[in-house]
Formats: sequence, structure tokens, C-alpha cells
Amino acid sequence: MSSFIKKNWFISLLVVIFAAVSIYYIYDTNKGKLKGKTSNGEDVVYTVGDKDVTASAFYDAMFENAGTSVLYQSFVKAVSEQSIETTDEMRQNAASQASSVVSNYQSSYPSNYRDMLDSQLKALGYKGYEDLETYLIDYFKQNQITAEYAEAHFDELKIRNISYLLIKFENGDSGEGTPTADEKARMDAVDAAFAEGKTFEEVAKEFSEDSSTSENGGVLGTVDANTTTLDTDFLNGALALEEGEISDWIYSSNFGYFRVQNNASTPEKLLALYREQNAIPEDTEITAAEVYTSLLGDYDTTLANKALYEKAQTLGVTFANSDDEAKLKEYLGIEE
Repeated sequence: MSSFIKKNWFISLLVVIFAAVSIYYIYDTNKGKLKGKTSNGEDVVYTVGDKDVTASAFYDAMFENAGTSVLYQSFVKAVSEQSIETTDEMRQNAASQASSVVSNYQSSYPSNYRDMLDSQLKALGYKGYEDLETYLIDYFKQNQITAEYAEAHFDELKIRNISYLLIKFENGDSGEGTPTADEKARMDAVDAAFAEGKTFEEVAKEFSEDSSTSENGGVLGTVDANTTTLDTDFLNGALALEEGEISDWIYSSNFGYFRVQNNASTPEKLLALYREQNAIPEDTEITAAEVYTSLLGDYDTTLANKALYEKAQTLGVTFANSDDEAKLKEYLGIEE
């Protein structure tokens, strides 16, 4: 029996967690309302007319309606906890961020902030408010797992750290991809600045018409081939560049004309760039999660699920029911 549990620890944990969440929801919703009532030897959760709904029937209905999402939450939590050891730094960061979260909730929900946090954490499979720091630690671990996955699949994902500058349309897009005389004059000024030997950062600060990035020299951050939040022409042009290369003008029917620079397209350069931009000494250790922050947080929403599923495979996850695994993979967006 013990060898079976060890071999199937993961699915056993999911079953225990899912059962605990289900039991809590049943108890919390109905405590004091139907005390002691049974039907055919089972506890009754509620009665509609003359029909009793038992705990097992309620459990089956809940799994049918919300089981996959609860299974997903338990899956993420279990993989995170088993994959990465909790460090003192994680605990310190979690404590600090928990204080900020509580302060924000107090501002938004002054009369019931604790209840709001409590219910949201319970919905994620935690005990409640008192598990806020545990949730944050698990979140740090998930980011670390995802960042390590990105690093391992760097070339496949076509990861790039990029900067850009933009010359906007004069009066909207003509639909032909040909700049007006005014647009061409502004583009020529950019080209002349590059010809003079100015750096991309200097040119972007002086000429870029996108105020969201011009002040920091046009730095956008780290993106990959699965990024869905950027203009398609812009992204394709950026991914085609070699490290250190500056593109020709890229026409975007949504915005105008871009010049893009590939700042880093290797893990080593990305790490060096992160150190340089954040003035981090060489003897200071940096986690993958730090280096890939903008990719994880802003651009590729598919990475986390893929990374967690791959990590689960390395841990030896098995499913007693292939249908449950198929449902979870569909929920995660994992293709065969």
C-alpha cells in the first residue's frame, strides 16, 4: 500500500485536496441548516420540494460543473510545492507583499477586506486569509518553474529582448504602406541619426513618438513567438532580427512605422542585459524568474501552464482516469 501511495503521490494529493475543498464548501454552505438529516444513509445537503440531494450527488454535480477548475488549482499548488524548496528570501518577500496586498484591499474594501481575501483564497484551494503568504510563496515558485521552462526552451520560443521607436501616421493610415512626405521627413531624421553613429537608445529618446517607451530609450522588454498582445507585423519583424541587429522600417497598419533593435536573443546575453539595466553586481545571484519577468508577466500567457505540465511529467504524475487527464490538458491548453 505504501509503495502505491509513493508511486501515485501526485494524484493522491489531488484527490485529498479536491475532497477537502468539496467537503468544506458543502459544510460551510449548509452548516446549521439541515443538521442530522440523512437519506438512504447519506447526509442530505439540501431539499427541494420532496427531493433530498445527498452529499455524494452534490459532489458529483459540483465536479461536473467546476471540477476541472478546482483540479487545476490543486494541480498548480501541488506541482509548485513539490518542485521548489521554500527559501528564507521567499518567506521575506511573501511577508512584504502580503502587507501590500492587505493594504490595497483595506483601501478598496474597508469594511470587509478580510472577508474578500478569505473567500478568494478559499476559491483557490487555500484555507483562507491566513494562507495569504503561502499563496504568494506558491506564486513565486510558479514563476520560477515557468522561467526555467522558458530558459530551457529558449530557441524554440524565439525569445528576444527588444527596443523600438515609432513614427506615427500623420493623419491615419492611407492603407498603402507608403509614408506621406511629413512621415518620410521624420523617418529620414531617424535614419540620419543612426548614420551619425548614435545609439538606439539615444535615437529613441530623441525621435520616438511613443511616449510609453521613449523616455527609457525605447526598451519594450522580453517577448517570444507566442506573444499575442503586440502588433503582428511588429512582432514578426522583431523575431527575425539577429542579436544586436536593428531592423529596417517596419510598417504597421495599426500604428505607423517602427525601427526595432534585438537587444538579446541568447540566455547569456539576456542575463547580462538584466544585470546591466538593474546595476546588479556579478557576484549577486539572480533567479530565472527575475530575468524573464516581463515575458512571464506581460507577453506570453501560455508559458505557465506548459511549464507546470512539463514539470508534473518530470515528477512522475499519473492519472487514474484518462478522461480527467484529458480534461486537465484541455483546460491547460496542452496539445498532444
